[in-house]
Amino acid sequence: MRPRFAALLFCAVALAAAASAIFLWRLQNRQEAPPTRQVFVGATRFTLLSGYLRPSSRDGGRLDRLDVAAFFPDCAPAGDVADVNGASDLGERFEKLVFITIKPEDSNLDPADRPAKLYARFLESDEWSHPGGLLARAFQDGSPFEGQELYFVAPEGRDFAARCGRPDSARKTPNSCVYDFRLDGLDVELRFSAAILSEWRRLNAGARGLIEATRR
Repeated sequence: MRPRFAALLFCAVALAAAASAIFLWRLQNRQEAPPTRQVFVGATRFTLLSGYLRPSSRDGGRLDRLDVAAFFPDCAPAGDVADVNGASDLGERFEKLVFITIKPEDSNLDPADRPAKLYARFLESDEWSHPGGLLARAFQDGSPFEGQELYFVAPEGRDFAARCGRPDSARKTPNSCVYDFRLDGLDVELRFSAAILSEWRRLNAGARGLIEATRR
């Protein structure tokens, strides 16, 4: 019995030591993790809290595109899902989540000109109003944007225009919208829940403010 007891005791001590080592390693890595990261997108340098960065951008350095996530309306960091646990309301979390992708400006049409010069020919003639002072028109079936609707500021959507999926009760994933804009040599895309579409002014101002604040 003594050899067996000794073996069990040795295993217990070894497991405890391994658990302690893992805990200390995680603690050390957490302490050593930089609170901010520097990212270069084209000629622009960003200095961001690590919590904003999505996995594709987490290492920092020079990137073709910068992917971050923030919570609406206060623009708190939302890239590391540290807030998710068994008690999290994922539906409520999604409604507050804004994904932001930043790339160097390309030679394509300025996003502010897309509603008049690209989208207009694919839109249905029927128009309706939406909270927040927006107008809305559906894209035609068979068009490149089939199944989506355009929500825009009159008359031509230059101040704001977002493409959103058509509401569908059978949809398994929450309905989302895409808004693009160009800012000082950067092309920016926002993806967000349709639930905050009527708050487009705060959304727009918050995203632009975050970009300005993190450019160094």
